[in-house]
Formats: sequence, C-alpha cells, structure tokens
Amino acid sequence: MIVSPAQKTWGRISRGLYLLILIVGALMMVIPFLWSLSTSLKPLNQALAYPPRWIPHPFLWKNYIDTWKTVPMERWFLNSTLVSVVVVIGNLLLDALAGYALARIHFRGRNLVFFGVISMLMIPFQSIMLPVYIELRSLGLINSYAGMILPQLVSAMGVFLMRQAFLNIPEEVEESAVIEGASRWRIFWQITLPMVQPTMLTLALMMFMSSWNNFLLPLLVANKLQFWTLPLGMVMFQQQYYTNWPYLMAAAVMATIPIAILFLIFQKWFIQGISTTGLK
Repeated sequence: MIVSPAQKTWGRISRGLYLLILIVGALMMVIPFLWSLSTSLKPLNQALAYPPRWIPHPFLWKNYIDTWKTVPMERWFLNSTLVSVVVVIGNLLLDALAGYALARIHFRGRNLVFFGVISMLMIPFQSIMLPVYIELRSLGLINSYAGMILPQLVSAMGVFLMRQAFLNIPEEVEESAVIEGASRWRIFWQITLPMVQPTMLTLALMMFMSSWNNFLLPLLVANKLQFWTLPLGMVMFQQQYYTNWPYLMAAAVMATIPIAILFLIFQKWFIQGISTTGLK
C-alpha cells in the first residue's frame, strides 16, 4: 500500500497530538503527588507561604520521623494492612465463585441476579451507610476489625469482572473436562481459575487500593484509636484552628508508597486483566 506524503504528515501530526495529550494527562496526575512530597519536606511557615514555592529550603526529612512519632502510625499501618489483605482474599474467593456461577451455571433467574449485581454498581455507599451501621451495631461489630472487613468482602465490580473473565474462556475447554470425568468444583479450581489469573490480579489490586483508601467505613465503625486505619488517622493532623500541612502530607506520602510499589510491580498484569475483561 502506497502512503502519500500528506498521509505521512498527518500521521506524524496525529502521533504528536496523542503524545501531547498523554504528557498533559501524566502531568495532571503527577503534579499533585510532587506537591505533596514538596510540602512534606517544608517547615510549616513555608507550607503556608504565598506565593507558594516548590523547592523546600531546607529539606526537613525529620518531618517523616516526627510524623511517625507524633501519632501511632505503626498501629494504623498494621490495621490498614490487616483489613486490606483480608478484604482482598475474601473478594478473590467470593467474587470468583459468584462470577463463575453467573457465567457458566445455568439456573432460573440468573439474568435477574446479574442485573441486581450491576444495579449495585450504581448505588453509592453514602446512601446505604446508615443501614450498614445499624446492622453492624446490632451484631456488636462496632470497634472491631470484623466490622471494617465484612461490608467489603464482596464487591459488585469484582463479580462483574470475574464473570466477564469466565465468559471469555471457550466452553469447549470445560466440555472436554466433563468428558474426562471432572466435577464442576474441579473444573473451577484446576482449569478455569488458573486461566483468569490476570483478572484476579487486577481485582486484587483494585480491592487493595479501595480498602486501603477507604475513609467512610472506618469512620462509621472505629470509634477507638486502636482500630483506626491510615485514612482515618490523618484527621489527627487537622486541628480546630490550623492544619499541620507538612505532617499531613508526610503521612499521605507514606500511605501512598505501598500502593505505588504494588502497582509498579504488577502493572503489566493489571493492564492485561483490564483488557481481557473488556472493561473501559
């Protein structure tokens, strides 16, 4: 196929425009983090100065040490890690089971159940937080790890992702296993589940980030300091008359590091899992 000079020129312009859009988008994502990092290394008077200055002088690395010592950051890190890990394990198991049932098991009302799952994606947590709080209180789960974990053990988005992943597996694979005498449970665990590992990793990262950054649910459940998670603990730096912005930004940067590391390590599989499920 012969490409004319005009088509070549337009192709270069299009690639240049795409690159420019990507650069602008990347800067919009990175600049807030860089500003948080810069503020975390400033003294308080520089953090409040106007016009703002990007480069701290001097660099106060001790802000991170002081932040760690001022509040029980270690306890909050452990609480966030415990809750997030259990939530991820629960979602990987329960969402996969529900997604497989909706994709492969034919039962009466299956489409109605799937419609109900999709409908849950449209309901914000703020609209149901009062019934959730009343239910947790009636079960005696206020000020407990179980109270922060149980409402997050199943995700409508996770069920949707796993259903789409199982639908992409050819039915001939399962039919061959049935001919060989494999049970439904064995087909699920040993054949189909290993084939959707990229989607499961995507789900794990999404649920870890969601649970790690969750503020509203711990605010409802945890009234005692010992059960607080990192997002809830950052409120400690906001006083009635002023906010200690360097300490708050230092805590925010430390809370961001685990998620950033996980995403950098698993970004290849994360993108693959998103693309295979058709999620836009």
